Amino acid sequence: MNKSKLGVLTLIFVLLLSYSVAVAAAQYTTEKTTDIGIPSNGTFVAVEPDVGVSYQIQGTPGATGSVTAGIYSSNPQPTATIPDGISLAHFVVITFNMNANDFGSATIVISYSDSDVHGISAPYTVYKYNMDTNSYTALPSTVDTSAKTITVTVISIDDPLFAIGGAATSDEVFSATSWAILAVAIIVIVILVVFAFTRLRTHVER
Repeated sequence: MNKSKLGVLTLIFVLLLSYSVAVAAAQYTTEKTTDIGIPSNGTFVAVEPDVGVSYQIQGTPGATGSVTAGIYSSNPQPTATIPDGISLAHFVVITFNMNANDFGSATIVISYSDSDVHGISAPYTVYKYNMDTNSYTALPSTVDTSAKTITVTVISIDDPLFAIGGAATSDEVFSATSWAILAVAIIVIVILVVFAFTRLRTHVER
């Protein structure tokens, strides 16, 4: 392999690596892990204002574990199907780390700000990602528009991914997925231009 081809391949690798890091950084914002200790009454309660999530977990008294909330500003599953006319925002991944036999259910309260739901309009609904169908489906949820909270209940510890959904507003021209596709297209164009320039230069030098 000559130096020009090696240089092109190196540039391609650097561009793709930079894109992957940029996308990951743009999506992920913060996370918080909470230790779980189920008391004698079978109900564990915790409030985590740093991530805007609170829990009421029903389980076996004496059981222990942890739960982690990870907040994402854009869709961690960009290829998933979304119901027609719906746009999603404020993605929350809840990861339970405890014995499934000790887990009964969990009521999760997700707080949101105006910026969290920018681009979608009320009424809001929580959507859950379904890995088997690679799609988002609506969950029964209770919305408190005054407190800006949405409450859902889960009955398994299958690491649910939630998102707040609503009708897309007219100012949402590009979704996160559209921006990702555009970025990939730009990278491909840059690679093609560099490759063509390198080949032209090699041809002239000959």
